[in-house]
Amino acid sequence: MATLPSWLVTTRNEEAATTLARLYSGLHRIHGRQQESIELKLGSDAIAVNVDGPGSVINRMVLEQGEGLGPLHVCDGSSLLEPMNKAGDRCGCPESVFDRKAAARSGHGPKPDARLEFRLAAAPDAGLFVLTSSSWTFSDSLSAAVAHMERGADGAQMEIRLQRKVVTTRSGMSASYVRPVLSVGEPEVAAPGHLRLAA
Repeated sequence: MATLPSWLVTTRNEEAATTLARLYSGLHRIHGRQQESIELKLGSDAIAVNVDGPGSVINRMVLEQGEGLGPLHVCDGSSLLEPMNKAGDRCGCPESVFDRKAAARSGHGPKPDARLEFRLAAAPDAGLFVLTSSSWTFSDSLSAAVAHMERGADGAQMEIRLQRKVVTTRSGMSASYVRPVLSVGEPEVAAPGHLRLAA
């Protein structure tokens, strides 16, 4: 039997950890890998969130030079974002998403660097949390969320949920992925990939 997906939340705030332990059943508390950090495994797979507005979203494409060397290329898929003296110039990325993904897989093109800041709807005073992912679909879902908020819609009506997806490879093997899903109002936008929440 497959284990149900769960959130892993990292915080250095003891009060936030206590609040999370109270709010979400099945919480297992462990000491974090970073000094003075606390890791919390939540029993719930869905979290209602409040998002302050479009400024709570960072959604860009990044190609790293190497470990510790910083980004070689930062863009929004059509224009450069960094360095500042080249911001707005054409980035040269392929227009096709298929070609962009192929370039990223080969190490020659950027991949998503998507970040969402939010507060827990059930405990907004617990502080600001961050969800990051390099998932292409999560990046798309953030674009949809920004468009939703720019139309004047309430950013508080959102939920992030973990879902398991099982796919069959060309060789016939089954592979399982746990993916977060960002719901904005009624529609759901899926975001596969690894994630970590941090406060």
